[in-house]
Amino acid sequence: MSGQHFTLTISQSTTDSGDFAIHMNEEGKNEQLLVHLRFMSQPMLDEKYLDDVVGVLARKLAKRIIEWRVAPDINPEALPDVQDEARAVVDAMIDRMKKEG
Repeated sequence: MSGQHFTLTISQSTTDSGDFAIHMNEEGKNEQLLVHLRFMSQPMLDEKYLDDVVGVLARKLAKRIIEWRVAPDINPEALPDVQDEARAVVDAMIDRMKKEG
């Protein structure tokens, strides 16, 4: 993958502090919107927490992009493992929200 570069950009709405987008930029290609998140206004979803959630998502997304480019032909039988890992991340976030709320 050396020589291939991409940039993930996290943007936040100036009018809605819970509205985020993650875009991917690659040389010679148009910018792509990869993720759009909109969190509801809740006391437990404060600015620091949202920054943490979006930051973790961006890092995991970058890792996934790199993995996909290195080995795009994923064995379909391995997909349940990937799905289980994704569910574990979501469950951990929900548990954290419950504890902080």
